Amino acid sequence: MKYINKSKKIVESIYNNYDEDSRLTRTRHGQLEYITTMHYIEKYLKPNAKILEVGAGTGKYSCELAKRGYNVTAVELVESNLKVLKKNAKGIKNIKAYQGDALNLSRFKDNSYDIVLVLGPMYHLYSNKDQHQAIDEALRVAKTGAVVMFAFLPIASMIFGWGMEGNIKQAFKENFGKDYKVLHKPSQGFTAYEIDGFKQLFKNKACESLHMVSADSIMDSMEDRKSFSMDDEDFKLFTDYHLATCEKTEMQGLSFHMLYICKKL
Repeated sequence: MKYINKSKKIVESIYNNYDEDSRLTRTRHGQLEYITTMHYIEKYLKPNAKILEVGAGTGKYSCELAKRGYNVTAVELVESNLKVLKKNAKGIKNIKAYQGDALNLSRFKDNSYDIVLVLGPMYHLYSNKDQHQAIDEALRVAKTGAVVMFAFLPIASMIFGWGMEGNIKQAFKENFGKDYKVLHKPSQGFTAYEIDGFKQLFKNKACESLHMVSADSIMDSMEDRKSFSMDDEDFKLFTDYHLATCEKTEMQGLSFHMLYICKKL
């Protein structure tokens, strides 16, 4: 069954007016997210690995992995991001880029990839049906034993961030229903999950949980303070601490970005 991504226009409206290309380099929290994600990708890289990145943005991860000699396929929904991705990939061997949708990876065969990265689509999938479809498609194209990584936004830090900006009433209205049930709806733009709720999406899937990772810790909130300052030496110190503690339960509720990593059975 072919799925149609009803949120495509919403996603395009967000990223057509956003500098996605520098997101992981222009701030300390972006840099930390990139370092953390690459740290976990590197754990599972094998010689001649075939890698699929779904929701590749402008290709920060895909281009880097292709430069290292891995065979990379990048899929991006937003045409403006894809244009930048192709520009960034110019002259790099071992990378192919397509416009495509996390809900429909039918151009790719079952059991094709050693690593599958889904590092953006879950931010913009508002129905339970679509969330499961994106997960199922990623698992379908992964080889048995392959590692599949999903990025998502935790609701606790989302509420905290809105509150820091003085929008706590709007935060509760947009993100919670009765008895603080987490909502997923297009008006949010970016939708968030309870950490345990995200894990539940994988219940009864043919995969084994490997890691639940705080991708950027409290760095986003730290950086919002007017007095924030962190030179390269301090950033290295914090990064080392972060990588040593990012799977601890107490760190996960602080993070603005999470990484769920599983292995296909």
